[in-house]
Amino acid sequence: MSGHLEAEVLRARVSLELSDQDRLRDILPDAPGSGVAALPEYAALFPDVTTRHAAAAPMDSHPLSPFKRQAFAGASNAWAAAPSRSAAGGTLLANDPHLGFTAPAIWYLARLELETGGVIGGTIPGMPVVLTGRSADLGWGLTTAYVDDQDVYIEELNPDNTEEYRTPDGFKKFRKRSSIINIADADPITVTLRWTDNGPVLPGSHYNLGSITPPGHVASVASTLFTEEDTSLAAAMKVMRAKSVQQAINAATDYVAPAQNLTLVDRDTIAMKTIGAMPRRDANHQSEGRMPSPGWIAANRWDGMLPYTANPEFIAPAGGILGNTNNKTVDRPFPNHVSFVWGDTQRVQRWQRLMQNREVHTRDSFIEAQLDTVSPTARALLPLIGAELWFTGEAAPDGTPERQRQRALDLLAGWSGEMNEHLPEPLIYAAWIRALQDRLIRDELGPLAEEFTHVQPLFIERAFRDVQGAAKWCDVRQSAPVETCHDMARLALDDALLWIKETWGTQLESLRWGDAHQATHDHPVLGDVPLLRYFVNIRQSTSGGDNTLQRGLTRGTGKDPFYNVHGAGYRGVYDFADPDSSVFVTSTGQSGHFLSRHYDDMAQLWRRGEYIPMSLDAELARAAAVGVTRLEPAQ
Repeated sequence: MSGHLEAEVLRARVSLELSDQDRLRDILPDAPGSGVAALPEYAALFPDVTTRHAAAAPMDSHPLSPFKRQAFAGASNAWAAAPSRSAAGGTLLANDPHLGFTAPAIWYLARLELETGGVIGGTIPGMPVVLTGRSADLGWGLTTAYVDDQDVYIEELNPDNTEEYRTPDGFKKFRKRSSIINIADADPITVTLRWTDNGPVLPGSHYNLGSITPPGHVASVASTLFTEEDTSLAAAMKVMRAKSVQQAINAATDYVAPAQNLTLVDRDTIAMKTIGAMPRRDANHQSEGRMPSPGWIAANRWDGMLPYTANPEFIAPAGGILGNTNNKTVDRPFPNHVSFVWGDTQRVQRWQRLMQNREVHTRDSFIEAQLDTVSPTARALLPLIGAELWFTGEAAPDGTPERQRQRALDLLAGWSGEMNEHLPEPLIYAAWIRALQDRLIRDELGPLAEEFTHVQPLFIERAFRDVQGAAKWCDVRQSAPVETCHDMARLALDDALLWIKETWGTQLESLRWGDAHQATHDHPVLGDVPLLRYFVNIRQSTSGGDNTLQRGLTRGTGKDPFYNVHGAGYRGVYDFADPDSSVFVTSTGQSGHFLSRHYDDMAQLWRRGEYIPMSLDAELARAAAVGVTRLEPAQ
């Protein structure tokens, strides 16, 4: 759920690579809001690290690592309406958590009967908790909060005894433990695990930490996940039993990690509260937690956690609408900032428009917003990058690059920005903007450009608007002429059209975004087994994109960079004016057995934007049941 570890390492590597430190804020921009005080160059913190090491190798994480790539850290949507903004006079709540697609899906629909009454919604198998759903009195949903809950530290080894590391009080021995890893048909391996006061020591290969670690040092990581007594699950169970918004907020006091925004509605009130531990940092922290910092300096170390009351909360807003798309929620100065890294600056723009277009909302208008596929990014960037290209080309014979460029621009000129699976324009736009970013950063960052697998909309906008000199990115340093941003836009469009021709053919009008944007619900174990993979993997043509409310995050790499690999595996909309009209769906089915008809029977409903009803009325649920399964423990 957190991408902060990678974000810190990447910022350090880019800082080492760029000769102009002013450009760091372009390629790794802050979410819109108040400015951030200048940070030191990473090389100033650790002079022994060289740029040669920083760009040495791609930032690959181990497949078993709990830390996901930053682009694939948790995301989600949730929004709520108070009775004053509801057509039927009851509160409304919609939630669709975004995670990596798998078959079977991570989510499982269930109804749990508690002493306090029934709860219904989305669970994760093995956890006795409805994580997003409703009871008779309360509805709740989750979105990733992007709290800065990780810090990377560079620890100095004792040159006379590498079993010790430097602390503010002198050298101290690592806490160590041996772990034996048994391997089938091979000898077991013994590894030595080490801890510092800040956290566990990580190998240099993890996220390419070795590239930013000077000789004679190691890297460690602090995380709220390392709390010795994690009461998160107990807190989630208390939320299920709550009868009101305030009770639920109080119940989440003991929630630790991963940090979430908890959106709540009861019969009368709507609210959102950030739950989870927030580290207490010193105001004099050298990097403000944005880059790895020296672990032996006291000001860089965590001083416990902030009180729960410091977590952002919004209760009964005057406008009657609240929500979160992983966007920046508060604008506080460091060290009470919550985060410098947020998961969205784009979807929230479309959400605001859809919410404010209506005086009152219904269950169906919330569903419409949940399934919206209009890209605010495309609407903002296309007029900007194509300003010197629209309608300015001379007549060109068919079959020439100039003619193909004209055809592409003609299609995009009449496009609404809807990332519809049946249209060619989303594919042309996505390929163009991807090629453009690569052209802008390749000569500046070299191999490090490979780390930017997804388009950074704020970066492209800064460059084309020349915000604080950001147009420098458009000039190719290695060439004698001075290229403009519009030169780069034209060249990138030609790059994109050549890629499309080689991959999909030359007939632009017949392209389908859905062919390139297939949802990949792959089985994590059997998905690569020859022949069997055709039975266990579920592939679907889908709409949406990286920055649409119906989010379909693209893979970003490989021969199929636009495959849809991360999105809403669960959708739910709860209407407290008529609770039994609430609807739910997951992206695959209820069974984990690929020969069961329930393995993928919800997949097509999910793809078409359809839902199923679920009820807390036991008799109503049984009346529509296709069968009953009983699990009885052995005597």
